[in-house]
Amino acid sequence: MNKDQAMLQQLGQQTVLDENGNALSLSSLWEKQRAVLVFVRHFG
Repeated sequence: MNKDQAMLQQLGQQTVLDENGNALSLSSLWEKQRAVLVFVRHFG
C-alpha cells in the first residue's frame, strides 16, 4: 500500500454528519462513485 492509499484509508474511517445530522463514515461517500471533497474553514 502506498502513502496515498494509506492516507485515504485513514481518512475514510473518520465519521462525518450528513445533511440530516446522521453519522456516516467518510469512505461511504466514495464507495459507489468518485467524489471530490472540499474542506472550508470559517474564520470569525
